[in-house]
Amino acid sequence: MEDTKGKVILSLLAGATIGAVAGLLLAPETGDETRSGLKKSASKFGKDLDKLFKEGLSRFNSLTDQSKGSAKQQSDRSAADVLLGALHSPESGSDADSDYDGIGGDARHSASYGKGI
Repeated sequence: MEDTKGKVILSLLAGATIGAVAGLLLAPETGDETRSGLKKSASKFGKDLDKLFKEGLSRFNSLTDQSKGSAKQQSDRSAADVLLGALHSPESGSDADSDYDGIGGDARHSASYGKGI
């Protein structure tokens, strides 16, 4: 089966163009009135397009500003995570005793406990 999407789109565009030209030629207005109306419409369209462009640009700038703030927040969060990780990590070294259960005195966890000294 042949690809007919391109042909259909081209036919629709050609039909729309022919219809627009026929509408302008058969309009009850004079040529001057038609041109004047087209100029007004084009001017209004240009103003509307300029307004939309400015609104889009301001939205883009506000999103850019928010993303900069978001990057700062992410940096602050990373620093806080590092700090919290350092607080919760077990101390390394000879004083650390992994089997201490928190019950009883510290004497049984000394180096000389159970050696009869």
